[in-house]
Amino acid sequence: MQVTIVFLARAGQVVGKYLAKLELPEKATIEDLLEEIGKKISKRFYRGVKEGRLVFTIIVNGRPVGEPRYRLKDGDRVVFTTPEMGG
Repeated sequence: MQVTIVFLARAGQVVGKYLAKLELPEKATIEDLLEEIGKKISKRFYRGVKEGRLVFTIIVNGRPVGEPRYRLKDGDRVVFTTPEMGG
């Protein structure tokens, strides 16, 4: 299956691009997607997220997702963006 990934704000700065498409196996999760990003797009992004140094809000098809085991579907649009901060 294919998913579109959008890297906004700090995510785009870390990765060095703002849009990518990746092929993933059926039943892939957000966690699987992060691993593929690390292998094919940016090791720095992957390591930062896994180690907790980089924190992003993950939005799938317009809805926030906080579960790493969230199962993706063919054609999903996954957005990584800087979390909103209040003040």
